[in-house]
Amino acid sequence: MATRTPINMLDEVRLVSFAILGNVKKLAAKSIEGFNAVFTVDNQVRGRFYRDQGVAHTKTGRFWDAIPLLENALEHAPDDEETLFHLGYCYLKTDRTMEGMRILEQANRREGASPRVSSILGMAYIQAKEYAKAAELLKQAIIKTPDNFNLQYRLGVALDHLGQYEEAIDAFQEALTIRPGEVKVYQAIGFILEQQGKHEEAVVFFKKTADLKDSLQDN
Repeated sequence: MATRTPINMLDEVRLVSFAILGNVKKLAAKSIEGFNAVFTVDNQVRGRFYRDQGVAHTKTGRFWDAIPLLENALEHAPDDEETLFHLGYCYLKTDRTMEGMRILEQANRREGASPRVSSILGMAYIQAKEYAKAAELLKQAIIKTPDNFNLQYRLGVALDHLGQYEEAIDAFQEALTIRPGEVKVYQAIGFILEQQGKHEEAVVFFKKTADLKDSLQDN
């Protein structure tokens, strides 16, 4: 793994404040157990603080700021899905695709990993043109969560790239049963039908795409 980005000093100050406030609350509830305990930042507190700060940065699109915080959090809790997921996502958003895939694969190996991990990892495989890997992963995830739109849509994309057009259309149609108004799905089906020489059928989906776009603009 690349050298970890150093933590911003302001985040260190926030960490100490966070730890002190947490310990002061404990003292008020449990009576004083020693002055030094108030000012000790243990690894559990440190890891939780950096994870929460990193997740907050990720959600506001501050991916470069989030990465050092999440890397630090991962050192204290290497199996924490929240940290793994957001760190992997941040790597993808900052063009560190291979690192992102590695972290998301680690998250996906966890027992009980959530569908969001498979969904983002599938997207990462597609970005890396690992379409067969993406399709296999997404099919397995869909068995557990068949009503997940992102899984179905990304499976359709992967299968389309593999030239498995009929299966791709099936996946896209499943996605439409979950979200009937998704423009990109109608458009994707239209393109596949056009590739297959089914022009008249493709026109139906392109017309639906245009109608949905017009409806969105009117709103």
